[in-house]
Amino acid sequence: MRTLIISVAIVSLMACNNKAQIKENPEKDTTESEQLLDQNTDSTHYLSEERLELNQEKTKSIKVERLITIKDDKNKLQELVVAKKFYKEEDFYILDYKYPYLNEETNPNNTSFNDFLTENYLNIEATENEILEDKVIFCDSLGVGRCMDKRVIDYKVYSVKSNLISVLLYKENYYSGMKHSTYMFECLNFDLNKHKFIYYNDFFIDNSEKELLATINKIISNGINSGALFYECWELSEGDFNVYKNNFVVNDDVVEFYFDDCIICPSYTGTYSIEIPITEIMHLIKKYNNETLIG
Repeated sequence: MRTLIISVAIVSLMACNNKAQIKENPEKDTTESEQLLDQNTDSTHYLSEERLELNQEKTKSIKVERLITIKDDKNKLQELVVAKKFYKEEDFYILDYKYPYLNEETNPNNTSFNDFLTENYLNIEATENEILEDKVIFCDSLGVGRCMDKRVIDYKVYSVKSNLISVLLYKENYYSGMKHSTYMFECLNFDLNKHKFIYYNDFFIDNSEKELLATINKIISNGINSGALFYECWELSEGDFNVYKNNFVVNDDVVEFYFDDCIICPSYTGTYSIEIPITEIMHLIKKYNNETLIG
């Protein structure tokens, strides 16, 4: 299983913006590029780069704002889901975590969720070692005297009927020397009756991957063609879908899949998730205890 404490390779982060540019202009002629550069003065080039950076900062802010302001069911689930916090500040990093904790007083079996979350996502020592290792490799190579990283974890939680909760964990990584922070996601679906986690193969019928991938890519393609939301984004590959297929939450009348930065969009634009109306994929959802999971 993917975890939020897995180290993100610095090289892949630096290549994120390049990935978007390559997909947008895969056959751009180098001679044409050289001619265009010759026609522009240094000052014009500087202004263009400045405008591009300002636009990217703006679209990045909009993208993050959409994520943070998503409404969830925290208020409705106050007796079940307890909000926990962890904060630590050292010379070279800050850890600022908010995470869900299921009330064990109402049901002792909720320990299975809490233990899993602690073991997989709150390994503070491993995170600290990762940051310090990246500091030695990345900061020293850039000659940065003081390299400050920040890791932020927050969450959304949704209730589905009385037996299922969906949790979205999102982690923001500030890497010193990088233009944009990056986001990673993990989705947890938990059966409150059986006290077990529900994964893709539990929720969807067998051999549904190809049809679901085609549905996701149709939504992405329509977004790209409309130009409204998916600026410089690209369709999801089969390999990436297999990696992220467990990264979904069930929210009201949609199933929403979440993807890390640079999987379907660069960090500075686009979207982190793809919403699929349940009515479009009802035939791909398994029956659960003689009822559908989403009612």
